[in-house]
Amino acid sequence: MPTIPDPSRAKDPGSTPVVLPYFNQAPAPIVPIRPIGPEHRAQLLRHFLALSTDDRYLRFGYAASDERIRAYVDSIRFGQDEIFGVFNRKLELLAVAHIAIEPGQTERAEFGVSVLPRGRGLGIGTRLFARAAVDARNRGLRVLYMQCLSSNGAMLKIARRAGMTVHNEGGETEAYLELPEDNYQSHLDALVENQTGQIDYWLKSAMRQWRCFWLFGRCPKTV
Repeated sequence: MPTIPDPSRAKDPGSTPVVLPYFNQAPAPIVPIRPIGPEHRAQLLRHFLALSTDDRYLRFGYAASDERIRAYVDSIRFGQDEIFGVFNRKLELLAVAHIAIEPGQTERAEFGVSVLPRGRGLGIGTRLFARAAVDARNRGLRVLYMQCLSSNGAMLKIARRAGMTVHNEGGETEAYLELPEDNYQSHLDALVENQTGQIDYWLKSAMRQWRCFWLFGRCPKTV
């Protein structure tokens, strides 16, 4: 497996790395993205358990059993890592991105994403990567990278669109993206995205409650 470049050997700090050329040039689809907290752990579990055997193999690098998925969801370090989600109108998690930061690591983070079949082909994975890159940049990280099987065409498509440097070795691929320093605009972008995702969630929650009350006279508790 090739190694991630040492950020301390990155380009001259006086130069600005080229970041996310695709997202800066092509119109991005409108996808409300919301930060996910520990109160959504049950929804995260349902999302990952809904992945097929093949999808689990592509997401985790092996055909994860239900028990391994439960252990993975229980191990998510909210507050240290960052989780972003896209909810459908039923408040089900259609897509999830995990930005994992190793304890004590201040230079780089790993990106992982999963999208349920009914949400594919809509640019959701690409938008989640763009959001993850902004979050990592605002945390002062220098590199966002991802590891996947070389047969994972969806992840490789995200890497190509983002202008990542890609290394292939055997059946595995590693891609990384150098991030510029954060600035006022990057923090404003993150704030707007978070607020948009939150408002979208509130509206979907209100509509769901209204539909339940109208049809059944009562509603299940909303997470």
